[in-house]
Amino acid sequence: MIRGQAALVDSLFFIAIVAALCTGLFYFAINYGSNSESLLYSFYSSDFATDSLKVMTYINVMRDGSPVNATNAASSTILVNPEFDYLLALIKEDYAENTGKGKEAVSITTQTAIAQTIYSVLKPFDDSIDYVFYISKEGVRAGEAKFLVMIFALHKCFSDDCTYQNPNKEVRRVFYACEPSQSNVLEKFVFSNVGKVDSALGKINLGSSAGSFSPFVTGLHLWVSKRIEPLEAVIETSELEDPAQRESNFNCKLILTKGEE
Repeated sequence: MIRGQAALVDSLFFIAIVAALCTGLFYFAINYGSNSESLLYSFYSSDFATDSLKVMTYINVMRDGSPVNATNAASSTILVNPEFDYLLALIKEDYAENTGKGKEAVSITTQTAIAQTIYSVLKPFDDSIDYVFYISKEGVRAGEAKFLVMIFALHKCFSDDCTYQNPNKEVRRVFYACEPSQSNVLEKFVFSNVGKVDSALGKINLGSSAGSFSPFVTGLHLWVSKRIEPLEAVIETSELEDPAQRESNFNCKLILTKGEE
């Protein structure tokens, strides 16, 4: 009798152990597939952002900053003997010229060339992503201005009714050139509102006309395009002329709109 009870208890313990193991294996198998898919997607997204950043800096642009397929506005014909250069070379030259004038800056012409280049490189994904590209100083303390260039590429609704229920609303790609005065504006106003962000960072050295060089960081951050009201509010208020109303300190100007031609 006692042996029978002991055998029954041992069987119950064995069944419990087997059931626990089977449940654990089942849970592991389900999560393994999901985790593997997320990891592969993360690798792909990071590689895509990194490759896009490399292409952007070494792609050819016109010497005046216009796209390589620019036409003569007067005759509407292809320009004769156009002058090409790397975008990165254009940025370095522009920076050196401005530092010679006593200001660390990049001209609006070069910023527009950057926006055009971003658009051409990422055009296959234009309907699905928004992004920001920047060149920032290294070694800047929190609260200090650090951005030499910041270009936002967003989708903006130009219709009176911009709700999801309106299938005919007019949405176009817009580019902003921004000069934020704070170093944490992206983390505070953008990344916290857009969800998953795919990022790529690089380093470049920019030289002044005096021959000195300073290290800078280039960054490209992409996210799935969506209407995010906090971000829209930040961009729109930063266009106001009254500095007291620029709560975000983005200090943006609309430089380019795609979809009007």
